[in-house]
Amino acid sequence: MTELRLPALPAWLRTISRKTLVTCIAGIVLSSAIIYAEPPVEVPKAKAFLLAQERHGDIYWAAFRLLSLAIPILVLFTGLSVRLRRKCESICGGRWFWTVTLFACAYLVLAALIALPFDFYAGYVQQHAAGDSGKSFLNWLKDDSVPLIVRLIAASLFIWIPYLLIARSPRRWWLYCTLALLPVAFLVMVAWPAWIAPMTTSFKPLDDAPLETRIDALASRCGIAHIPVFVGGNSTMVTGVGPTDRIVLQSNLASVETPDEIVFTVGHELKHYVMRDAWKGLAIIAALLLAGFWLTHRLGQVAIHRFSRRWGFSDLSDPASLPLILFLMTFLWLAFVPFLNLIGRHIEFEADRFGLELTHQNHAAATVFAGDVQRGDVPPDWDTFFLIFQATHPSVAQRIEFANSYKPWEHGAPLVYGNVCKSE
Repeated sequence: MTELRLPALPAWLRTISRKTLVTCIAGIVLSSAIIYAEPPVEVPKAKAFLLAQERHGDIYWAAFRLLSLAIPILVLFTGLSVRLRRKCESICGGRWFWTVTLFACAYLVLAALIALPFDFYAGYVQQHAAGDSGKSFLNWLKDDSVPLIVRLIAASLFIWIPYLLIARSPRRWWLYCTLALLPVAFLVMVAWPAWIAPMTTSFKPLDDAPLETRIDALASRCGIAHIPVFVGGNSTMVTGVGPTDRIVLQSNLASVETPDEIVFTVGHELKHYVMRDAWKGLAIIAALLLAGFWLTHRLGQVAIHRFSRRWGFSDLSDPASLPLILFLMTFLWLAFVPFLNLIGRHIEFEADRFGLELTHQNHAAATVFAGDVQRGDVPPDWDTFFLIFQATHPSVAQRIEFANSYKPWEHGAPLVYGNVCKSE
């Protein structure tokens, strides 16, 4: 058999050292990787109608908040509050519990009727003018009525608690109210995804085996065997607490995001689930209740001392004081909102970091955020008013820039959440 011999290497190639040859090959591979690497995602330009929509939204938001302050002031200074309380007292035969409950429900209905034209204009007329005409008037009325029904039920069940505590302990009621309402807040957070939200939105368990497998795979890297996942509504989020803690995927998620984008979205939401952000929210609620009730106690005393003759009551334990309490709580809430939004933006920014560290889907993450602008959902940047009073998330521009640049794993830097979940 004839022996096969490979042709000799050219003389110029034999003169190249092995080290030089390896370096050249590595350079070629690296250059190819750079050529085929996904380029950074550019921040989409703001669409004119989005900017106009944001300005209009600022105006509506401010108008509704001013209205929520104006209604109780109107009821107080016209003497309607004390007259309404007397009427309720007469209907209930002077029985304290039913007087408090009926007055609270009557006031909530009255406030809703005063605000109805504004709700109708913003929630129905403006939506149709913007081209979102998928909801009929009856459906809008139903959706608008549900929050009022929930408030009426809550008032019927719980309004007597603060008034009883105010009457029994005029100096410490604010502390006892906080302790009494914390379990209520917990129960609402538990009940919301399972019983309250389904009153207006249909939710169903995830029926996508491949996606469920990918979600469980991500969760397993964080030490969690299985996460309840439901589909429904227009938002992807983690909702509930304790036994009802779950991830909810928006109903059209598969049509607006690619599989890699969905993986990052789930990774983002896993931060809220794994790090128990809902419990942090409950702690914030506790702090707000404590501060809000204490300030209402102090400011309410000052206001009653100044206007008791005009209003017709001289004590905060009088059910007619409900508009005053709601005014003060609303005012204080508006004062706290900028700080709360700052906390919310930090939590969401860290969820982006968590999702990137878990999935390494930087390009997919950036395209998710860019898609929000391209679909006309949000502008790329917040205006100052929106940033202060409404922005609970970082702007799209900030999120895209972070997704493009945050890759500590590429140069061996430690991960912020490396001790929570195993990186990809």
